[in-house]
Amino acid sequence: MDEHEIRRTPIFTAHARASSSRRPSADAATETRFERVRRGIYVAEVDWPTTEREARHFVRMQALAESMRHDPVFSHQSAAVLWGIPVIGQFTSVHVTAAGRVGVRSQRGITWHNDRISDDDVTTVDGYQVTSYARTLFDLARASDFAAGVAALDFGLRSVTATPLGTAQRGVTKEELRERAAASAGRRGVRSARSAIDFADARSGSPGESVSRANMHLMRFPAPALQVAFRREEGAHDIVDFDWPADGAFGEFDGDLKYLRPQYMNERSLERVLLDEKERERRVRRHRPNAIRWGWDVAIRPTRLARRLMHHGLHPLRTFTAEC
Repeated sequence: MDEHEIRRTPIFTAHARASSSRRPSADAATETRFERVRRGIYVAEVDWPTTEREARHFVRMQALAESMRHDPVFSHQSAAVLWGIPVIGQFTSVHVTAAGRVGVRSQRGITWHNDRISDDDVTTVDGYQVTSYARTLFDLARASDFAAGVAALDFGLRSVTATPLGTAQRGVTKEELRERAAASAGRRGVRSARSAIDFADARSGSPGESVSRANMHLMRFPAPALQVAFRREEGAHDIVDFDWPADGAFGEFDGDLKYLRPQYMNERSLERVLLDEKERERRVRRHRPNAIRWGWDVAIRPTRLARRLMHHGLHPLRTFTAEC
């Protein structure tokens, strides 16, 4: 759900697999093993991503492109994987636009979308046809629930983002997205997309923060200030994800990145990272004594997030009734 990396993976047909799988390795002790991706399409087991779901999905996209007579136009969650747009929730099926063609239906790990699409809404990324950045964001906002749509749009509104393939991508504006919504009036999901567009905010620091903020809104909690800086004595600043000054509270979404990814650790040990974070919280508590922290397990469950906030003294503007 956070930043991801993808790469091209060697794809083998059934014939290539049959010949390669019987070929012994250099020491004749082992032989190549394969993972079936699609019917007749395989990838070497050593190349199959075991932890990164976006990387696995990209392998499935490559396999689909290999098996089709015409180049597919990837859309929705599959296009998002190529653009680096965060996708919230489970997804395995490869999404392809049918561009109004008849006689196609979703099956065998493919989800076809029969929406109208213009030539301007199709581009090429690393040799693959894909819906444009703006069209992909709009499609995700139409087809996803509110929190997932907001996470995608918050990301897409940033001035520049880096794609998983190492290129820079200019962000979109709310005006561009609203124009798309106006031109698509009456189509499925457009009303939901408008709500997500209006709520989206480029200041959100991560998909986890976006989902948290969206679910706070759904649970009718007061809107927090975002990315608030508290000045240190030596002149630097500590920045918090969420701030409720009237309640003396600040909130932090704790994803895994700040503790595990090298680019966030800045060559510090995990112990040093945790100690630095503890010291940062101590400094912020001088301004906001009430610290609230949560991770993905809370962020994606609105009622669980509501209970966490209420436990720390925040209350919704109106009451709600929901099962955890």
